[in-house]
Amino acid sequence: MKKFFIKKEAFVPVENGKVKLYGCGVTPYDHAHIGHGRSYVFIDTLVRFLKYIGYDVTYVRNVTDIDDKLLKKAEAAGDIMGYRAIAKKFTELYQQEMRELNCLAPNIEPTVTDNIDAIIGFIEGLIKRNKAYVVNGDVYFDVASYGSYGELSGKNLDDLLAGARVEVDTRKKSPADFALWKGNKNGQFWKSPWGYGRPGWHIECSALAKKCLGVTIDIHCGGMDLLFPHHENERAQSESLHDKPFANYWIHNALLNIDKKKMSKSLGNILSLQQIFETYDPMVLRYYFLQHHYRTPIEFSFEMLDAAQVAYKKLVALFEPVSCQIGENKLNHSMVDALCDDLNTPRALGILFENLAKIRSDQTLIGQVKNFLVTVFGLTFKQIEKKIEVTPEIERLLLQREAARLEKRWGEADRLRDRLRELGYGVQDKQLRKN
Repeated sequence: MKKFFIKKEAFVPVENGKVKLYGCGVTPYDHAHIGHGRSYVFIDTLVRFLKYIGYDVTYVRNVTDIDDKLLKKAEAAGDIMGYRAIAKKFTELYQQEMRELNCLAPNIEPTVTDNIDAIIGFIEGLIKRNKAYVVNGDVYFDVASYGSYGELSGKNLDDLLAGARVEVDTRKKSPADFALWKGNKNGQFWKSPWGYGRPGWHIECSALAKKCLGVTIDIHCGGMDLLFPHHENERAQSESLHDKPFANYWIHNALLNIDKKKMSKSLGNILSLQQIFETYDPMVLRYYFLQHHYRTPIEFSFEMLDAAQVAYKKLVALFEPVSCQIGENKLNHSMVDALCDDLNTPRALGILFENLAKIRSDQTLIGQVKNFLVTVFGLTFKQIEKKIEVTPEIERLLLQREAARLEKRWGEADRLRDRLRELGYGVQDKQLRKN
């Protein structure tokens, strides 16, 4: 078993050789986007590598199948209880896209709606310990009762109380207190000791991590956007109930931006995995993510994705004709050493490309290196050939769509995109590929 380092700290599991790893999953109210793809490819690579160097990993990733965004979408469609059908649809699409990215399925993938009893029991424990309080059917966590609040994210509680991000609710003891249970006066959702209602966002991960992995987990993963408030609140809840560390190692991947801006619907710059897969092989996107260290922000561009495709095609040409072979060699050892240093995937890929000539000259080495790339990096090697033929009709539709985008007529832009898709073309802004 090799020693793995997170940043500069040596990783030591709670139980020797056994790793309990939790990753925050999606809220399936819409298509998963490329930011989700980056996060889950990173976690998948971490899980694969820990297994490769000898650890026994149990990977848990939740699904938030009830949430404000889901309910808002269902209500807009005329039936708030239709959130289940929406969640089911987008969960299945997301799971399929994870398979296309060759991400291993987690050992356990719990949903919120299947674990309401565990969540209610967790909240009851916090109330008994005077860490939470009930107000008119709602339950709030008392942030002041947890002296370490803010340590994980580096936030100062006084600054938070003065900040605009804090939800204002005069019923709460403090503006910083957050909801554990959201009461419902219409008798909808689930019956609890405090009346009908549903869980708040943060409590689910604390309850599900405890149920699936125990009181203290080894590694908690997620995007930097989850560090505050979600992970800060998870930590506060769990450690307030158990008086023990919730997670010994927190690993956050940096965000993915487009035109130096965070993806958002208001800016119209959301790129779903489904859209990308219409134009690029999923393995090209996975390879693109692996070219970046997980803690380095990615400024996404199609030009960079095209460059990744060119590099990946070189690997496909080399490895596609040969079979994987189990075996150790100096090159694999060098890549392992790079990955042991805080999962430095770009360094490992650099070692690979520095030695391509040597690999080509040794048929056994090719098979062994391929086995490493398939097992650890989750890459598959198949020919990638996509041709483009732009007819006058396609040119007209493209121009119309670009005009709609410039005028922010997003509905019309989406309609034209769907028409292009019907004709067999995937479109990404001004770039076109034939499906």
